[in-house]
Amino acid sequence: MKKIIVILAITFMGQLVFAQLVPSIREAKGRTSTELNKTKMEKRGHHKKDKHKREAMMKELNLSEDQKAKLKEMKASNKDKKDAIKNDSKLTDEQRKEQLKALKEERRKGMESVLNDDQKKKMKEMKMKMKEEKKARKKKEKGELKEDMKTATQN
Repeated sequence: MKKIIVILAITFMGQLVFAQLVPSIREAKGRTSTELNKTKMEKRGHHKKDKHKREAMMKELNLSEDQKAKLKEMKASNKDKKDAIKNDSKLTDEQRKEQLKALKEERRKGMESVLNDDQKKKMKEMKMKMKEEKKARKKKEKGELKEDMKTATQN
C-alpha cells in the first residue's frame, strides 16, 4: 500500500513540474512551432528591441537618402519573397530552409552592394558587438534558468 501511495505522489509531482514547463495544448493547437515562437517573442518584446537595434544601426551608419531608399526597397522585396517561401505548401521543410538561407545570403550581398567601405567596416564592428552582447545575455539567462530549476526542485 505504501508503494502505491509513493508512486502516486511521485506521478502527481511530476505532472505539476511538466505542467509548468510545457506550453498548454490549447495554446499550441493549430499553430506551427514558428508561430508559437513568434508569439512568445512578441510577448517578451523581442520584435520591438530588434527593430530599434536596426534603426539605431542605420542611423549610426550615416546612410544617404539614396542608400535608405535602396535598402527600403530591398527590404520590401525580401519580405515578399520570404512570405512566398514560408507560405508555399509544396516545399518540404528542408527546401524551405535552404531557400530562406539563400534569401538571407542574397539580402546580405545586396546590403553590402549599397554600403561604402567605411559603412561596411562599421557595420561589421557593430554586428560583432551585438553578437558578444547576445552571448553574454544568453549566458546570463542560462545561469538564471539553472537557478530557477534548482529552486523549483528544492521546493
